[in-house]
Amino acid sequence: MNATIKGLITGVLMVVLGLILSVMDDNKATVLPYAGTFIYGLGIVWSVMSFASATGISQFGILFQQGFRCFVMATLVLAIYTFVYWKTNPEKIDQIIEASKVERLQTAQHRTPQEIEIEAQQTRKYFIPISISGQIFSNLLVGAVVTMVVSGVLYLRGSTK
Repeated sequence: MNATIKGLITGVLMVVLGLILSVMDDNKATVLPYAGTFIYGLGIVWSVMSFASATGISQFGILFQQGFRCFVMATLVLAIYTFVYWKTNPEKIDQIIEASKVERLQTAQHRTPQEIEIEAQQTRKYFIPISISGQIFSNLLVGAVVTMVVSGVLYLRGSTK
């Protein structure tokens, strides 16, 4: 099984976890949202380590390439999921925006209610693209760091033999 397939499996597992969390009401009070990042990291480690053990290769660039393939595929799956999730749940976007509006009205020092309403309309307009880009950026960053660490450790271990 290649790294891209492992990335697909990792992404699907994260989507399943996301679906479970979306069904739960109060997922902010638990550590479950961090389980997705844990699954993501495990998928990358699985991809790089299984490739290294199957081939005996310990070159950093080749190992990093395996992790890259995995985390790019997982990120793609999550970006698609994020887009579909927000498109099919516009009421959740409205809830987030309304809660933000209420908070801003309570803490507004130099803004009028009309300005806060305009801000909420802009947020509604750009919510999905910002959400997806944030998801992609954070996943690519975490994926690159995890891949670099795992590849580096395997490279160093291979160079000392």
